[in-house]
Amino acid sequence: MSVVALIAFGVMLPIGVLIGANIGHAADRVYALLAAALPGPVHRASPRSLRLSGWVLALLALVGLLLEVRTGLS
Repeated sequence: MSVVALIAFGVMLPIGVLIGANIGHAADRVYALLAAALPGPVHRASPRSLRLSGWVLALLALVGLLLEVRTGLS
């Protein structure tokens, strides 16, 4: 791994974690809003599933960004 790729990964990893945390927080707020508006169906769902999908999207975006940086540098 080159030094530039290592630096890019070191910068992008905390950014990806922050994005995932923000998506998880937003998912909790969306769940609370839906629970107030649609109490029946929402209580059967879990806010954890919204957080998990947010983390998966953030991880895929981070992987795509790292691949884009890596192919652009080589």
